[in-house]
Amino acid sequence: MYRDLASDPSRDGWLRTVAWLGNGGVPDAPRPAAPRQLKAAPTIHVLDRPTPRTAAISWSDPGACHYGYQIWDMVPSKRDGVCVLTGSTIRIGEMIYTPRVDEPSPINAGEMIAAAYVDA
Repeated sequence: MYRDLASDPSRDGWLRTVAWLGNGGVPDAPRPAAPRQLKAAPTIHVLDRPTPRTAAISWSDPGACHYGYQIWDMVPSKRDGVCVLTGSTIRIGEMIYTPRVDEPSPINAGEMIAAAYVDA
């Protein structure tokens, strides 16, 4: 017998076997780096203007949500942001459309569209 585990020549094989079993029988191999997941932009269409201060929006976000006819309200922006239709900057106080918040809150509740784009 060997005095300590470090000097036992079978130790490496045993540790490899234990590691192999711990991986479900899959040998250790370098794993390729995971590809970067780029989030696809949602598809957005202004469908209707039910009132002067509301817009009906079709919102489809692959893998996240789909709202075929979602009502958005025109309000002053409470924070700086980005228009999801144009990518333009929105500043606090600018008029925007944002999804009406019901219970439960829609997934896209924090999104905004510059009112100038909808009203054009």
